[in-house]
Amino acid sequence: MRRTATLFRAAALALIAAGCSDSNAPKDLTYGRYGLVSVDGQTLPVTLVDDPTLKLTLTEGALTLNANSTFTQSATLATATNGFPAAPVQLSCGGTFTRSGSTFTLTGNETARCSGVTATGVLDGSTFTVTDDQGETLVFKR
Repeated sequence: MRRTATLFRAAALALIAAGCSDSNAPKDLTYGRYGLVSVDGQTLPVTLVDDPTLKLTLTEGALTLNANSTFTQSATLATATNGFPAAPVQLSCGGTFTRSGSTFTLTGNETARCSGVTATGVLDGSTFTVTDDQGETLVFKR
């Protein structure tokens, strides 16, 4: 009987310890998806190119920060050639970031479709403002 009571206490302590694990600890809400709201002060949709033969409009975008210090930036572009709409174009580029407090340095991977831009981001609550090395400012919100 004594052995059974000891096993019961050990099992109870294990359950209590499991209930106090990191699953109840506050999660870092920095990581996850931020939707693009504006480019250089203009709210989406933003027309990037508008001439007689080509029109490109940024209709949607997002920045996803991952806990392993990687990021993905995605965008959807509406296109029209010679006035005729085409299927939307989906773009996605990734890279890595470093963090110091609320300031982030994002370094994009250079590929055939991605320029490998370096940008600085500042997280203020649920707003993430990113300025790239060309001076373009993107505002993302959670």
